[in-house]
Amino acid sequence: MVCLVLVFWGIELRGLLVLGSSLFAMLGVALFAAWSLLSNLTSFLLMFIQNDCRVCYWVRVIDGANFVEGRIVEMGLMNVVLEHIDGHRVIYPNNLFVTRPVMVLKNEPKPTKAVVNKRMLGPKKA
Repeated sequence: MVCLVLVFWGIELRGLLVLGSSLFAMLGVALFAAWSLLSNLTSFLLMFIQNDCRVCYWVRVIDGANFVEGRIVEMGLMNVVLEHIDGHRVIYPNNLFVTRPVMVLKNEPKPTKAVVNKRMLGPKKA
């Protein structure tokens, strides 16, 4: 019955399927973007209430085998800005800052020394 009405109005079922799938994809992208924004805002509220990490604290954010460390320069609605000992700034999203283990350091970390590996080509000299 519905198909007859659609054919009568000149609307093809194939066109409706394309329109429906396009709307479904747009809704999915919009919900994902809203989830990301809401998770960052919720994380900001948690950090504001907990008050464990403040501006000027030295922290180390551990992410598996890697870590990011620096002094908290700014805590915004969407991200935390860390300043590394070398002067580089790292912008870290609030939702990751809340879900990852964070160490509050007592002292300023020491600058890292780059390890230089010299590779000799050719035969060894005695």
